Amino acid sequence: MLLNLPVETENVRALLTTLATAEASVLAIVFSVTVVALQLVVTRYSARLTSLFVKEPLFRTTFALFVGAIAFNLLVVYLLPVQNARLTNAAVGVAFALAAVSTLALYRFIRLMIQRSSPDELIAVMVERELAPDEYLPATVAEFQAIEVHPIRPLYRTIARALELGEYQTAEQGINGLRTVLIRSFEYLEDKYAEPASEPDSTSAEDAAQYATVVSTEILTEYVSPILEQAYTHEQYDLISDAIGDVEAIALDGLGRGFTNVTEDAAEGLGDAFDAAPLTWEGNRLRSPVKESLLELTKATAADVEYTTFLLVSHHLDHQLTVLLRRRPDANVTHRLVGDYYSRETAEIFEVLVDRYADDVQDQDINWISPTEGRKWTLPDEAEPLRHFWREYASFTETVLQYRVSEEEYPFDGGSIDDGWKRITENAADAGIDGLATLCCITTLQLAYHVDKLENGRLGMWTNNLGRLRLDYDPAIVDRAFELLKTDERPEGQNISVRTIDPTSADTDKGFFSQFLNSDQEDVPFEEWLVDFERKVHERTEYLQERQ
Repeated sequence: MLLNLPVETENVRALLTTLATAEASVLAIVFSVTVVALQLVVTRYSARLTSLFVKEPLFRTTFALFVGAIAFNLLVVYLLPVQNARLTNAAVGVAFALAAVSTLALYRFIRLMIQRSSPDELIAVMVERELAPDEYLPATVAEFQAIEVHPIRPLYRTIARALELGEYQTAEQGINGLRTVLIRSFEYLEDKYAEPASEPDSTSAEDAAQYATVVSTEILTEYVSPILEQAYTHEQYDLISDAIGDVEAIALDGLGRGFTNVTEDAAEGLGDAFDAAPLTWEGNRLRSPVKESLLELTKATAADVEYTTFLLVSHHLDHQLTVLLRRRPDANVTHRLVGDYYSRETAEIFEVLVDRYADDVQDQDINWISPTEGRKWTLPDEAEPLRHFWREYASFTETVLQYRVSEEEYPFDGGSIDDGWKRITENAADAGIDGLATLCCITTLQLAYHVDKLENGRLGMWTNNLGRLRLDYDPAIVDRAFELLKTDERPEGQNISVRTIDPTSADTDKGFFSQFLNSDQEDVPFEEWLVDFERKVHERTEYLQERQ
């Protein structure tokens, strides 16, 4: 009976026409307002965020419901009059049902748009849906490389814009999103290439590492430094620390999966941020956390990956500190930043290397001083990281001395100038690598000579340290260093010297020459100084032995 009510065709036509008109008006108004809101969000952040709305399933559902309801109403109006009253009533019922469902969908759509207008919600949707690995990563590396704009770039643009607008919570969420996206991508690629490789000349691990590198290189080398610089400009120091922590987490995650290029790229990005910091004490608010992160990455690569990866990662830490000293900032900039690295942190890196390689080298007959025969390099591969560390640390020590000559003060507490060499020499001796310990002693003696010239003879602690070394370990370690230097045998690769430009020199081909700071006492040749210093070390050894 309900479906067989009396029907007035004109009334039904008017009703459905009004309903269709209302639905079309609501659809036009709501979607016009939505487009305006979308335009505001896009203008505020990134044009590529449009896809977050267009790809939203509820957007498509709501639009389809309204279009379907309007089309149904117009179709029924067109087919009127219908002889069957029951069919007409059913059509009216369906029209109202479609209107009700469309209204409910519209309500949910409006709520969704209000949520989407929040940048935090935009980032969450972008990370969870648009940048899900199975969504944005094509099947092959070649397909990914063919993409014109990196899929993660809109997220970077959103972070940069949020920082510019002072929306730091949004920026922090975006940076965390970068970390989440990359780590999920690494996990996805590792699982995807878990099966044996189809190419005979490659392995699944190599394919996964290559893909991970292609995905992450732009983010780590091009996005990290600008984000950190922008955060520093806005004095968001906590955000800087958190962002650096996220980059370090990405690098260590990649390292743990065997994606070593990811770690190298992260070190490069952090190094660029270090380099961009201003040469003031305030600049250390950016430099210090970057240095700490590079230090952790250097230790991690020293402990568990190929030498080449350690070489590349450690280079960024050592190079940036060297460049900083060459720029001659005030000592208040370098005092703790460089002092901790020179005196303590380098020894921590060396200790990691010794723990890893000591068992492989301690029983070998290695010429640590001059590892060549003719033109052939004789140093074993497992000894190369240890000697490379010595060479780089000696070079850095020379840079410290050049700062002292130029600025007439050390870049840190001058009393700790020998602390690092003392620690690494003892580490080598503890590990039973006496030849390496002797090599470190030779550099220590060269350094002592230059410090003696610069400081007019304040070497009491140096003789005490070497005397203690002769007592606690094989005295031949120290004695052989003296003998080699007295016979004018110098280590290959790096020797300590202080170089300054001679403004009066007419020989432009030389460019540089070695000279020491002028002092009240007359310069003593190195050979004479060495004999006298050896005597003092032996006397100190005897004194320490009597006190035991």
